[in-house]
Amino acid sequence: MELQFERIEKSYKDNKVLKGISVTMGTGVYGLLGPNGAGKTTMIRIMADVLRPDKGQISYNGRDIHEMGDEYRAKIGYLPQDIGFYSDFTGRDYLEYSAALKGMKKAYAKKRIEELAYSVGLLEALKRRCSTYSGGMQRRLGIAQALLDNPEILILDEPTSGLDPFERIKFRNIISAYSKDRLVLLSTHIVSDVEQIAAQIMMMEYGVIHHVHSSGEYVKMMAGKVWLVEMPAEDLVEYQKQAVISNVAAKDGVMEVRVIAKSRPADNAVQAVPNLEDA
Repeated sequence: MELQFERIEKSYKDNKVLKGISVTMGTGVYGLLGPNGAGKTTMIRIMADVLRPDKGQISYNGRDIHEMGDEYRAKIGYLPQDIGFYSDFTGRDYLEYSAALKGMKKAYAKKRIEELAYSVGLLEALKRRCSTYSGGMQRRLGIAQALLDNPEILILDEPTSGLDPFERIKFRNIISAYSKDRLVLLSTHIVSDVEQIAAQIMMMEYGVIHHVHSSGEYVKMMAGKVWLVEMPAEDLVEYQKQAVISNVAAKDGVMEVRVIAKSRPADNAVQAVPNLEDA
């Protein structure tokens, strides 16, 4: 399986959101990391064929996805950042409705709904209205919807928004188990969401993908560039204006500041073991 972006551009009026994205993805989990406003959601909507690019081409196994049309969209499972529910729908209503839109046979749809509701911890809540679900429950229902028809390509936009730490771990386990022989793209600004499960991580900023590497490769790139500097809290406000800081923690009455720099940033700085958050 191969999904290829070639020089994809997209603008909203005078705002150029995507600036010539070129990347190739195959089987496995891909993380799309970047700050809010980087262009992640726009890239994902184009990949899901709910938005057309201004320039460039996307091909699936060598075929233009827009020429494939419904054939391509049938291969997609998509969880958007914002999920909408009919207020009078129960969880089961929503999944049955989604299955009907996907053209699934009733017997198979019923079986898949039971399986996925159990997997995401909503089996007992299926008879409740979606409007009574918590934010985390709604995200889990959305994940079940995206997985309904065993899609070849699973696209998830900020899928762990509203999930507690235990639910995040459970979600990652579901995605890891599902990703065999499939392409999964997980867009997020939370490093821990992709650190353990993504084979490749794309770093995106200002509409450009700057790097595509494994988590381990990113960490190696940071060797010798991560430092711990202790300082009074009152000095931190001014210091952070001139330094790249990945983390700050209170320690024994002072602030322990994690600084990214090619050379020693302060006389008392000591080197630290880098991690993906630093990258």
